[in-house]
Parts: sequence; C-alpha cells; structure tokens
Amino acid sequence: MKKLLQVMVCGGALMSVAHADQTVYVDGKPVSQAVINQAMAQVKKNPMAAQQMNNPQFKQEMLQSIGMQQAILAEGNAQNLEKSPAYQAKLTEIKPMIYAQIMQDKANAQPITDAQVKAKYDQMKAEAAKQQQYDVSHILVKDQKTANDIEAQLKKGAKFADLAKKYSIDPGSKANGGELGWSDGSGYVPEFTAAIKTLKKGQYTTTPVKTQFGYHIIKLNDVKAGGGTQFPPFDKAKDQIKQQLQMERTKAFFDGIKAKHKVEVK
Repeated sequence: MKKLLQVMVCGGALMSVAHADQTVYVDGKPVSQAVINQAMAQVKKNPMAAQQMNNPQFKQEMLQSIGMQQAILAEGNAQNLEKSPAYQAKLTEIKPMIYAQIMQDKANAQPITDAQVKAKYDQMKAEAAKQQQYDVSHILVKDQKTANDIEAQLKKGAKFADLAKKYSIDPGSKANGGELGWSDGSGYVPEFTAAIKTLKKGQYTTTPVKTQFGYHIIKLNDVKAGGGTQFPPFDKAKDQIKQQLQMERTKAFFDGIKAKHKVEVK
C-alpha cells in the first residue's frame, strides 16, 4: 500500500510539471486539468521536486508515472474494486494517514512568513553568540590502571602534553599533545561533555572518565562565549530555517493530538 501511495504521489508531481503543450492520455482520454492543478499544488510542497520542474527528463518521467497511476485507477474501476472487501480493508488501514494529511494541511494553511524566518534567525544567532566554547585536550587509554598512573604523574608535575604523546591511543590528537581544539561539546559523547563542564580553565579531571572508547583524562585549556565560527548570513540560512520552522510546526501538530488523546503502551 505504501509503495502504491508513493507511485501516486510521484504521479502527482508529474502532472504539475507538464509542458503547456503536453498532457497525459490513458486509453485516448486526457487527464483532466483539475487533476493536474491539484498535483501542481502538491509538488510545490516538496522543495527538491520543485527544483526539477524545468528539467525535461524529470517532466517526461513524471508524465509516464501519472499515466501509470491513471491506468491503475481505470483497471481498478473496471474490476469494481471499490466495493470489494479487500479495498475497504486497505482503506481502513490508510485512513489515519489520510486524516493526518488533511488535518496537517489545515494546520499549515497559513504559510510561514519571511518575518517569522527572520525572527527565528535572530534568535538562533543570539543563542550562538552566548554558546560556551571549550578548548580541550585529553589523554585516552584502554584501561583504568594506566589512567590512574597518568593521573599520579600529573600530580607530580608531569606535563599533560608530554603524557598525551606518550600514552594516548587517540591518533587524532596524540601527536598534538592531546589537543582537540575548540568545540561547544555537542560533538563529544555525553560523559565527555559532562566532565568538561565541571572544570575551570587550566584544570584537568582528577578521576578518569570512562566512555565507550576507553578512559580519558581531560584538560580544559580555555573557555569563551560567542562561538568559534562565523554565523552564516541570513540569505544563506533562510531556506534551512524555513524548513526547520515547518518541522517544528508539524511536531507541534502531532504533539497537540497526543496531548488531547491519551496514548499509552502497557
């Protein structure tokens, strides 16, 4: 059923991109303009498909696809499948998806405005400016005994970078004395990031931090706010932000349904 729906959606996209002097014929009869107009509205909702509207090969493939869709419809009507128990069962199966699409379209009737996109951009830019950035080094070893030994050497005054070059099994930072560079911590495993946030500038963890990679001794070299990279200009970020707002709106729609109707798994 899902594959059939995909064929139908694809066919809908096809109709929307037809040349003015082209149409689709099934058994010698043209597809109605109303069907084509409906498909045009659908394809505009898919940015990737919309970008292909001027591609002749894409148009031809879509025309072929919509022809197949209409042929399936004609054959199903000829077999009177609409009144069959199998059809009714499948209709019941996909009814929640149909309802969801109709209700979601209704919820999204108001388009996302440029002002909303700009407001989101300004919010994200402000948050990025406040985001803490950490300059971190670490020494990674396989076992806790080695990690404890390194901790003991650090307490006696050994240099962190020298021990990293000698003991660390992290090939990406070993040669640089364990230096990982600047990061907001989101790229590290949770245990590693949590340990960073307990340190002050110049401090290192006095208890080895265990992760899926082994045991770490972590040193916080420096910390700053404002991000380590330049925030992209609005013109380059607006399309992605608009998609993000659309996803947030969709999530809010389904969250609202979940909150209204108690859903439990026991």
